[in-house]
Amino acid sequence: MGIFNRKKKQGSAESFKFVNEINLPLTNFGTNISKSDVVKIAIDRIASQCAKLKPRYIKKSNDKTVTEKSGKLSFILKHQPNEVMTPYQFIYMVITTLLMNDNAFIYPMFDSSTGEIKALYPLKPSIVEPIIDSCGSYYLKFSFDSQESFTIPYENIIHIKRFYHTNQIFGGSSSKGDQEALLKTIQINENVLQGIDNALKNSMQIKGLLKMSAMLSETDKKKQLDSFNEILKESIRNKGSSIIPVDLKGDYVPLTTDPKLIDKDTLEFLQSKILDYFGVSVPIFHSKYTEDEFNSFYEQTIEPLAIQMSEAFSLGLLTQNEIMRGEEIIFYSERLQYASWNTKVTAIEKLMGLGIMSLNESRGLLGLEPVENGDRRLQSLNYVDATKANEYQVGKDDFNEGNN
Repeated sequence: MGIFNRKKKQGSAESFKFVNEINLPLTNFGTNISKSDVVKIAIDRIASQCAKLKPRYIKKSNDKTVTEKSGKLSFILKHQPNEVMTPYQFIYMVITTLLMNDNAFIYPMFDSSTGEIKALYPLKPSIVEPIIDSCGSYYLKFSFDSQESFTIPYENIIHIKRFYHTNQIFGGSSSKGDQEALLKTIQINENVLQGIDNALKNSMQIKGLLKMSAMLSETDKKKQLDSFNEILKESIRNKGSSIIPVDLKGDYVPLTTDPKLIDKDTLEFLQSKILDYFGVSVPIFHSKYTEDEFNSFYEQTIEPLAIQMSEAFSLGLLTQNEIMRGEEIIFYSERLQYASWNTKVTAIEKLMGLGIMSLNESRGLLGLEPVENGDRRLQSLNYVDATKANEYQVGKDDFNEGNN
């Protein structure tokens, strides 16, 4: 795996030891949760919304102005994280991996000669082992299904975590993630669905008994049964009726089947427990949500992930000096894109008057194409600098006289 080419830290490989307080290594526990269609859809709802976030490499100046940085890192974040992924696909995979395993690892590959970043790769290891050397530096040993393994300084990895409350390094309870509780609910839900399937199958198997009035051999019984079935098929085919005549030699005794199915409330309860685990409401799951329901979903589920990715990518891709100079990576969202038409129009009226939005930004919010010279910002004359409010209100000369 040629992507793992990065400078080595100080310290001897022979001095490595496993971190005792971390206990067991991180295994790919929870992969089986993907067998549930509810889990797949719930994860897709989150990942597809997170993938709409726009990562930007910016710099905040002392005067609070924000400018977007240019260069290779900015290009990678905005256009092509690696050779085979778009930004949408990259973020989608990272978030899906996080939700499946409570951990997601991204490896930034740098040019060995220039030190410039070349690509970002989401990792899919089978086992991750924490290591600490004699200098107290942390490493992660990644083992893959290809039988390859690589040990990388922890500071050279972008690590995103979920349910980070027990383990020192990994997300999840201990090093195995927190899917055990979820799997119990999934198993109960699966048992219920299988029970419904079996009940329906059983109800469609034996419909009745054909009782013979005379003692017949097995051969004659089979002939009578074949004759009965043939007459029944012919009646259904030609007359559209399942009623057939039976002579005194035979007596058809119908069997009543009453399959017991699980009630709707129980099924909805089990599904809601799975959805609650991921922070997905029923309206979001079915893509039939209101503006307020989506805003709640964004603030509860999407925004925390955006904040964590912004912090993790900034620490993983920028030096301390760059961060101290005000440089950072932010995952922006265009929340107004999901608002109702009336909310968008109201926002445009307010924000354009304050000079916050340009003409083209307003048009883009409404789904319209940009126009020439549309990057201009309009400012309402109804607003004034707060420090000059008195001058504007009473006139500059009168204001000065009052202070003399």
